[in-house]
Amino acid sequence: MKNIILLILILPTSLLADITTFSKNARRELLQECENNQKYGTLNYRAKCDLGYHHYNPDYTVQRKKRYSRAKAINKGSIKISEFNVLHPGMDKTRFKDYRKVAQIMNEFDIIGVTELIPLTQADLKNNQNVIDFIKNAPLELQLLKKEIKSLKESIANTTRSTVAKRRELYLLERQKEKIEMDLPDAMNIYRVPGYLKILNQLHELKDGKEWALILSPQGEGSEATTSPELVGYFYRTSIIKPKKNKYCASRKQGRSTPVACILEMDEKDFDEDKRDVISRRPFMAEFQSGKFTFSLITSHILFDEPNDEELQKKILKKAFGVESHTELGTGASRDKYARFAEVKLTLEFIQRNLLGRGHQKDVIYMGDLNLESKNQFWPQVLKEWHDSEIFIEEETSLKKKKYHSDGSESFGKSSNYDHFIFNPRETDECINPQTNTIEGGILDFVKGKYSTYIDKMYKIRDERELNSNFLSIFSSKKYQVNKKKYQKAVKRFITPKLNEEDPIYTVDKVKITYGIKTKSFYGIKVDEDESEGFAKFVKEKVFDSQLKSSTYYSYYAHIVSDHYPIYMGCATN
Repeated sequence: MKNIILLILILPTSLLADITTFSKNARRELLQECENNQKYGTLNYRAKCDLGYHHYNPDYTVQRKKRYSRAKAINKGSIKISEFNVLHPGMDKTRFKDYRKVAQIMNEFDIIGVTELIPLTQADLKNNQNVIDFIKNAPLELQLLKKEIKSLKESIANTTRSTVAKRRELYLLERQKEKIEMDLPDAMNIYRVPGYLKILNQLHELKDGKEWALILSPQGEGSEATTSPELVGYFYRTSIIKPKKNKYCASRKQGRSTPVACILEMDEKDFDEDKRDVISRRPFMAEFQSGKFTFSLITSHILFDEPNDEELQKKILKKAFGVESHTELGTGASRDKYARFAEVKLTLEFIQRNLLGRGHQKDVIYMGDLNLESKNQFWPQVLKEWHDSEIFIEEETSLKKKKYHSDGSESFGKSSNYDHFIFNPRETDECINPQTNTIEGGILDFVKGKYSTYIDKMYKIRDERELNSNFLSIFSSKKYQVNKKKYQKAVKRFITPKLNEEDPIYTVDKVKITYGIKTKSFYGIKVDEDESEGFAKFVKEKVFDSQLKSSTYYSYYAHIVSDHYPIYMGCATN
């Protein structure tokens, strides 16, 4: 799938038809993942898999009645809408993540547009294919083994020749049969669900958590620099929020389900020309209702790295701004930012043209990790594409891993004002406080407060005493003392069980049984030594050892939760 994303960025316009083919293939792959999750993932809820979007826990009920209550939503008075970049849950570079803590943070809100979700990758993908093959093939393999064992027993009983070799073979066959019979009932427990479902499953473990549902985009979208295509998901409380049919999604007919959500096509039907080839990650839209408030959410993760290809640079500038060089755009649209602004501009143009202009919806909220500061001077030129729209959230929304800024001041784990809401406050006044004339919201800071208290109690292994207090060391890296008692306790809890096979990671792969000089090899459940050792090494280096240098002082928060803080705002439902 990575190759698909790379090609989307470099194909010429004449080959846009190929992009459609690649997109269909990507959707079929994720559709298969959704169906496998439902069949093999031992989920406690239903999955509705389609080419337009995937819906997990779509019909949660209480005493056989639909969970959503319009009266309850109205009586609640308001809902909290959030956007959260969760940093690739389920990927090797985030091998250790406290999914329960992520779920508890998300439980502070009522609906969250989540970016940087990813499909299954690498070892997890290989493991799951082996699990599925094992479950499908094992019953027939057992039948054949039983026949072979029966035949061999009869042969041993009827002859005295070569009985030693035959008995050795019989022993191996019987052990193989026993191993497969023992492993088959447990095979589904070895299936690894993707990170986005680990979050949903942990939400369901919370009080009243089973009401949480997830609408997931149907394919990964990515840029030239990404290592994996990214998904967008909407986690929402079914008791006070329900999806609604979206007119734009209905017009594009991306799947067979009721079109409540879809990827924005950005093709010639949406604009005067096809612009899919200049957008790295197309936004994902879904429509919802809570009480008297009906709204469309559009979420995206804007690319960070600028394309290196000069022809692509020119194409982006031409299709987005009608110019040939970023120097023609003015202050703020620098070489490292014009492509980011291009994606935002096209999205705002899409909203004005295809949603508001065609009367599909008046309450539209665009949100995401836009990788752009709200104080950038180029924003007025971009915001005019969506009449009367404004940008919200001026706080720093990214986690800074270093303890100190370059000037020597403390960072307190904050940097880069990248995550935002954009909407028309005059139209969507449900989300505006009439007294302050702005939103009621901000960021949820998990580096301080109750979440920090838990995280530090569970994972912090350093003393705050600096080993080198020279001021100049700020510009290299200060070091900190290990709290040996805390470190030993953490190692015993998180690392040792993976290495001594007390709590290892299992997989379905080839296992061997040896008897004398003969060996049999077949598929069964075994300890995944590479993953267990890799997990232990990751936790030691990224979660524990990183705490001991000022240059990576806060990075353990990124691995435990994320390198972004969730942003949120309240919107009235009555």
